[in-house]
Amino acid sequence: MAIRGTPARRVVGNPLAGVLRGLDQRTRVAARTRVTGAREEDPVPPASARVAQPVGPAAAVVTTGEDGRVQWVFPAPFAAAPAVSAVAVDPEPGDDERTVWAVVEEVTSWCLVVRAWRTRPRRGVGVAEPCGPGVRVHVTATAAGGG
Repeated sequence: MAIRGTPARRVVGNPLAGVLRGLDQRTRVAARTRVTGAREEDPVPPASARVAQPVGPAAAVVTTGEDGRVQWVFPAPFAAAPAVSAVAVDPEPGDDERTVWAVVEEVTSWCLVVRAWRTRPRRGVGVAEPCGPGVRVHVTATAAGGG
C-alpha cells in the first residue's frame, strides 16, 4: 500500500524525486513478481557465463542503448551479488543546465543493469529523462566479502 505524502511526492520541481518515485514503484512491482515463496531468486546466468570466480574487482566502460540502459555481464560470475558502482560521463560537459547521472537498477551474481538519466531544463521546474544512446558509464564490481 502506498503512503501519501512521502518525501518523493512532497518535493515539487526536483527531478531526482521523480526518479526516486519511479524506482520505488518499480521496486515494489518487481518484488511482487520475482519472489518465490519467501526467497528472492537470482535470474539464471546465460549459458556462455564462465564458472571461475573473479580474483579481484572487475571494471569496464559501457555505452547506453536507446532507452538509456545498459547491461554489463561480469567477466566471471560472483558467488553472491557484488558491491557495485556506476558513474555516468557527461556527454556535454560545457552545458551547465543539464546534469547526467547513473542509477543501478539491478545487480545479480552475473550481471549489472544501469540506466543513465539527465535533467532537462524547464522554466521553474527541472525534469528528469532517460539519456539516449551513446552515454558512457564507468562501472565496477567487487565481491561483497572485500576481494
